[in-house]
Amino acid sequence: MERHFVFYMLCYTILFHFLAHNEATPWTSRQCQQISNGYDCSGMDLQFIPDEVPNSVQILKFSFNYLPALYNSTFQRLNNLHSLDLTRCGITFMYEDIFKDQPDLEVLILIGNPLVFIASRAFSGPLALKNLSLAQSKIKSLSDIPSDNLAYLEVLDLGGSDIRSLDGLSSFHWQNVNSLQLDMNSIDRISQTDLQPIHNVVGMSISFKGNDFVSIEPGAFQSLNLSSLDFSGCFRKINFSSILRGLEGITTNKLNLGLYETDSNVFIPSAALQSFCKILVTDLDLQLQHFLDLNNSTFHCLEGLKKLDLTRAHLDSLPFNMIGLSNLSHLVLDENRFSDVCNINTKNFPMLTHLSVSGNLKPLGFSNRCLESLRVLEELDLSHSSVKLKGPCCNDQLFGLSELKLLNLSYSLPMVWSSQPFSASPQLEHLDFSHSLYALNDSSPFSNLQSLRTLNLSWSNTSLTNMHIFNGLKTLQLLNLKGNPIQGGVLSHAELFKYVPLLETLILSSCKITAFEENLFKGLTQLRQVDLSENKLVRLSTSGFYSLYSIQLNFASNAIVTVDVGSIMNFGKGSTVDLSYNPLVCNCSNFQFINWVKKNTVKVKHLMETVCNATETRIIDAKLQCEFPVGIIVFIIILVVIIIASAVFCLVRRIRRYSRYTLL
Repeated sequence: MERHFVFYMLCYTILFHFLAHNEATPWTSRQCQQISNGYDCSGMDLQFIPDEVPNSVQILKFSFNYLPALYNSTFQRLNNLHSLDLTRCGITFMYEDIFKDQPDLEVLILIGNPLVFIASRAFSGPLALKNLSLAQSKIKSLSDIPSDNLAYLEVLDLGGSDIRSLDGLSSFHWQNVNSLQLDMNSIDRISQTDLQPIHNVVGMSISFKGNDFVSIEPGAFQSLNLSSLDFSGCFRKINFSSILRGLEGITTNKLNLGLYETDSNVFIPSAALQSFCKILVTDLDLQLQHFLDLNNSTFHCLEGLKKLDLTRAHLDSLPFNMIGLSNLSHLVLDENRFSDVCNINTKNFPMLTHLSVSGNLKPLGFSNRCLESLRVLEELDLSHSSVKLKGPCCNDQLFGLSELKLLNLSYSLPMVWSSQPFSASPQLEHLDFSHSLYALNDSSPFSNLQSLRTLNLSWSNTSLTNMHIFNGLKTLQLLNLKGNPIQGGVLSHAELFKYVPLLETLILSSCKITAFEENLFKGLTQLRQVDLSENKLVRLSTSGFYSLYSIQLNFASNAIVTVDVGSIMNFGKGSTVDLSYNPLVCNCSNFQFINWVKKNTVKVKHLMETVCNATETRIIDAKLQCEFPVGIIVFIIILVVIIIASAVFCLVRRIRRYSRYTLL
C-alpha cells in the first residue's frame, strides 16, 4: 500500500510541475518602447543611449534620465535623428559639436535642465534646427545662448527661465522665427531700442505672460506687425494704461491682456481703452479683468475687432447701446453672472456668428426672442449654465436664429420639449443636450433636422423604447447615448437605428447593457466607431456589425472573461478592439485569443491596460504552454495505462481473496 501511495504522489508531482508552467508569467525587464519612427526611453534612469536604440532612429524621447553633461560622442551613432527630447535630464554642461553627426535634427527639447555652460559650438551640426526649447533652464540672459548655428530657427522657447532683460535679441536670426516664448521670466522693462532687432519680422507670436513689468516705454511696439502678443498676468507692478500706451502703433491679430486666477484684481477705466484707437487688433482677450465704469462708449475704439473674450470679467449685463463692437463675429462671455440671456443686449452685435455663455455662475434664464437680432448666428453655447426656461423648449427662445448650426444646452435644468422643439433653427448640424433632463411632447422631436450631423443625448435619461425618436436624422454621423440605462439590460429593436443610415460613431457606454440583439447594427453600413464600454457584457460579439474591415470597437470595462477568437479573426487592417479593464483569464481556455493579441498588437487599443485578471500581467507578456509535446503526450498515456492496469490488478486480487474467504 505504501508503494502505491509513493507511486501516486510521484505522478501528481510530475503533473503539477507541468501544469504550473501554464500560468501567466510577468514581464520583468524594462525596455525602451518603440513608437512611430522612434523610441521612447523616458524615465528609465539611464545615463547613456542603450544599444537597443538603433542607429537609424529618427525620434528619441529620452526625458527624465540622467545626462549631467553632453559631449560630441553622446549621440554620435544616431545619424538620422530628427527630434530629440532631453527634458529634465539634469544637464549642466553642453560642450562643442554635440550634434555634429545629426545634420537632419530639427527639434531639440531641453526643458528643465539646470544649464550652467553652453559652448559656442554646442548647436553646430544640424543644417536646419527649427524648434529649440530651453524652458525652465535657469538661463539668465539671451546672450548666453549661442546663436550662430540657429539661422533657420522657427520656435524659440525660453519660458520659465531667469532672463532679466531683452539684451541679446540682436544676436539672433529672426527672419524665420514665428514663435518667441519669454513667459514667466524676470523681464521688468521694455524700450523701443530693445525691440529694434525684430521690427522687420512679420507674423511672429511673442509671449511675455507672467513677467513682472515695471515700465514699458510708450510706443515701444510701434510699427511691429505680429501674429499674437501675450501680456496676460503682467499687471502686478504696472497699471493697465501703461501697458496699452506701450502698445500704441502695433498691429497684431491676437492680443491677450487677461489675468491669472491668483492675480490681484485689476480695474480697467474706460479712459485707458482710448489707446486702442492707435492699436490694430482682431482678437482681444480680457479674461478675469474688472471694468471700472463700463458704459456705451467703453469699446468705441475697437471698431475693427472680430473676437472678444470676456471670460469671468465679473459682468451681470452689457450696456444697452454700445458703440464700437458692431463688427464683432465672436463673443465669449463664459463664467459671468448674467441672470438672463437678454441681459447681453445682443442687438449691439449684428454681425455675431459665435456666442458663448458657458459656465454662468448663476442659473441662466433664457427668455423668448432675446437673440432674434442675431440673424447670422451660427454657434450658440449655453453649456454648464443651468439654463432655465419658463415655457416649453425651444422655438420661442431660438426665434430668429434660422442660420444656427451648433447649439449646446448641456447641463441645463429639466425642461419640457414642445413638438419639434428646434424647428426655429432647421439648419442645425450639431446639438448637445447632455446631462440635461427633458420630457417629450412628440415621439419624433428631431424630424425636421435634416442637416443634423452630431447629436449628444448622454446622461439625459433618454428612453430607447421610443422607436421613432431618431426619425428624420438621415444625415446623422455621431450619436452619443452614454449613461442612458437600457431597461432589462438587453438592447434590441433593430428599427431603432433605421432612421440614421449614415451613422459613423455610436456611443452606448455606461448604459447597463448585458447583451444586444445580433442584428441590431446590421443596417448601419457606414459605422466606424462603436463604444460599448462600462457596461455588463460577458461576451465579445462582433457578428452584429455590417463589416469588420475598418471599425473601432470599444468593449473596455465590461465583464468579459474569455474571448472567442473567431469573433475577431476577420478584423481588417483598419479595425481595432479595446478590451482593457476586463477580468480576462490567462489560462488555456483563452490560449487562442492571447496568441491572436500577440500577433495583432496594432489591432488592440490600450494594450498596456489589457491584463490578466488574476495576476495583473499584461496579456502580451503572458506565457502559456497549452500545446503538449509528443513525448509528454506519450508519457502521460503510458502513465494513465499503468495507473489503470495497477488499479485493475489490485481490484482483481481483492476479488479473488474475497472469493476464497467466502468459499472457506
